[in-house]
Amino acid sequence: MGTAPSIKVSIVEDNKVIRETLRSLFIFEEGIEVFTVHSNAEDAQLRLDGVCPDVILMDINLPGASGIDCVRSLSQRCSGTQFLMYTVHDDDHRVFEALKAGANGYILKSSTPDEILTAIREINEGGSPMSAHVARRVVAHLRPQRNGTIGLQDGLSEREQQVLALLAEGLLYKEIGERLGISTGTIKQHIHRIYEKLHVQNRTEAVNRYFGR
Repeated sequence: MGTAPSIKVSIVEDNKVIRETLRSLFIFEEGIEVFTVHSNAEDAQLRLDGVCPDVILMDINLPGASGIDCVRSLSQRCSGTQFLMYTVHDDDHRVFEALKAGANGYILKSSTPDEILTAIREINEGGSPMSAHVARRVVAHLRPQRNGTIGLQDGLSEREQQVLALLAEGLLYKEIGERLGISTGTIKQHIHRIYEKLHVQNRTEAVNRYFGR
């Protein structure tokens, strides 16, 4: 049986120290391959024109065009690429602008190396990793607009309803698994089926459905 192909990751980060730290982290991690490294959005847009990685780890504050602008541009050309924002900013405006631009996940630079690697693998498998603090801000933003109808009559099983409710609380996959007494792998399977049944692509859209939007 052959081994699974490595996850090809591009890094877009203007801070040289952070950029090289990330490069070193990925180089020495089995199953992850550094595809390209860029110090600004313009270089990423030029070099990734038609040649796309599996995941792009994207800073927001870049010289020239912002990381959000870069995601908006590249997402049109790299339909199979997953965009993971990696930033110090967790304010509502930047979070939602990044997600609307096409980002699939959003983690903070305070994340540990293990959290970064987990997020890379999770987003490559179709998940939408978010730092817990960011996920809770998303939920807090949506909660006042709840209309009292959860909208779970879309063929979801009881277990899937439980998983979605905990997802909407901002819990990580591991935390949901611990709460329900099942493995992280099983949680991912449930979430994949939830996305299919609700006809959504990511965590944010699923949470929107949960709150009746």
